[in-house]
Amino acid sequence: MKVVTGQPYEGREATLIDWARYRVRGSEYPGIVPQEGSLVCGKLYWGLDEQAVEKLDAFEGDKYERVLVNVILADGSNQQAYVYAIRQDCRTMLSNDPWDFDRFLQNGLERFIHWFVEDRRDLFDRGDL
Repeated sequence: MKVVTGQPYEGREATLIDWARYRVRGSEYPGIVPQEGSLVCGKLYWGLDEQAVEKLDAFEGDKYERVLVNVILADGSNQQAYVYAIRQDCRTMLSNDPWDFDRFLQNGLERFIHWFVEDRRDLFDRGDL
């Protein structure tokens, strides 16, 4: 979060119900889609300002959309939050492989860092990030 927004926002563990997370084909990057009976565990950040949200929008790109959902926090409470989901017309870019954080660390982190730093350099050059 800090690398993209420039701010160290506080976050808490949260669970998204009736959504699933799959690996994007040819990468180790995840995408989420609605899927009844599935769960996605993640982190909920709060206190983001408009500039941080704009940076996140630019980082996620045009194949993702910000969607308002309900998440469940560790204490059992519900909270509305935005998630970045694969747009309906881009869902064919997802594989059938569930995304796994440990697999990402082992197989995809180095490639992701290269993509973030090199392939997305235009965002830095334009000042979007």
